[in-house]
Amino acid sequence: MLVVTTISLSKGFKAWNEMVHASEDKLKEYGMTFIFAGTEADDDSKLHTVIHFESEAHLQRFHQDEELTRRRAEAGAIVETGTFTPISNEAFTNYPSALHLK
Repeated sequence: MLVVTTISLSKGFKAWNEMVHASEDKLKEYGMTFIFAGTEADDDSKLHTVIHFESEAHLQRFHQDEELTRRRAEAGAIVETGTFTPISNEAFTNYPSALHLK
């Protein structure tokens, strides 16, 4: 399932990005793949992501993980500002080809 998220960051993208890469074990545990993650061009505190979860059960376990929530908060994620919007299965990605941002 695809989920679009937003969250405010108190420490900017770099700290959050480092936490994500240090938490690869948790990403695998929760069947997560980031399709996109980035902050607004003019505001490094406003993060937007598109995440694929292998199932709704994986998403629920992600939400219930207190250790990961602590890691996210320590990296500057203001957890209470987060939004999660499930996307219908009638969607597509990378059309007509994969885009690589620099």
